[in-house]
Amino acid sequence: MTQKRTASSFTRSIGLLAFVILVGTAAAGDGGIKLRVTAEQANVREKPDIMSAILQQLPEGSTLEAERKEGEWYAVLIEKEEGGFMLGYVHESLVIVIEEAPQVQPQQEERGEEPEPAVAKPVEEKREEPRLLPPQTPLASAGKEKTERLSVAFWLGGRHAAVGDLNDGAKGLARYYESRLAAVADGEIEALHFGYLLGAEVRIPLSSGFFLSLGAEYSSGEATSSVAFKEGSSEALYSTKPWLRTTPISLALLYYPLRFLYVKAGLDYTFARCAYFYRFSTPDPYEQSEFWQSWTGEASSSGFGYQLGLGLEWPVGSRISLLAEAAFRQGRLGDFEGEDFYQESTKYQSRERGTLYRIRATAGGPEIFPLVFIRDREPTEAGVLDVRKAELDLSGYSLRLGLKVRF
Repeated sequence: MTQKRTASSFTRSIGLLAFVILVGTAAAGDGGIKLRVTAEQANVREKPDIMSAILQQLPEGSTLEAERKEGEWYAVLIEKEEGGFMLGYVHESLVIVIEEAPQVQPQQEERGEEPEPAVAKPVEEKREEPRLLPPQTPLASAGKEKTERLSVAFWLGGRHAAVGDLNDGAKGLARYYESRLAAVADGEIEALHFGYLLGAEVRIPLSSGFFLSLGAEYSSGEATSSVAFKEGSSEALYSTKPWLRTTPISLALLYYPLRFLYVKAGLDYTFARCAYFYRFSTPDPYEQSEFWQSWTGEASSSGFGYQLGLGLEWPVGSRISLLAEAAFRQGRLGDFEGEDFYQESTKYQSRERGTLYRIRATAGGPEIFPLVFIRDREPTEAGVLDVRKAELDLSGYSLRLGLKVRF
């Protein structure tokens, strides 16, 4: 009787062990999808969402084992730095399947037979001929994970600046002659505010959505105008042409809250060169000819400023995008050093090296006029009320269109 009970218990134990092995084999068939990273860099994220936090970044050629697939994302196990494993998600566009999970045959399950050991078969890589990608819109590419790469942008556009003292000097000398001649002015002096720009910048990826930008730009603008002073039958003429050239070197941080939108903030170190040209001519009643005199001055300086910008990006290919950016630029430069060249119709000429000054002077009456000249020392002539070093206000905005190439 005891032998029969022992044999029966042994039979039940063997059956239970066989059932556990069968269940374990069937459960093992649900996972074990082996993947290989095909992108230059694959981001393993906390959730199946491109805006989710990055848990780990894997280089091209790395292998992973996925537990399952959820939509366009594979759930994978990755090793933590402090030990152990955690679950993350990698987008299907960054990997290929190199080994499928083993499958249990339905016929064997129905007959209750133990499944034969499944041999994993490698999945052949499909090599497609290169093809021209159609233009993509931000909405069309918003759901796909993209690796962040080094890129270069080339710009063309325009820049507006206040300029300040250089414009005041051109207008002030016109008013000075108008007051001195007691004549009616015909015309208007145009202020220098706008110029074209061109430049380039390198964008270096830092982390998800963040880039460091290193750029250089060249901007140039000028304004030519003249005023006629009618005095009886005679007419005097005053002409002016201020110009400004700037070359800012910029270091900025870019952040993409969306694939097609970025914000920008950074510092500029600007090298600036400015110039003025004044010419006054009037009939000479004694020589029956025209008397004229002119001043031409050029000066340079440099200094810091900052910029804040907002940009849009439209992909037009796998590595090329169109850019549009609006930015506010701030900067004020002083301590301009240069040379003034004076000449007149009598063949007299003189050169004077020194500092660019803003002078407040009178023409013998109550009115005060701002004048800008390069002098080797602070002016102290009659009629000069006060003097300070001239400044150029580079504050304003810029509008740029560009082309970005990703490497």
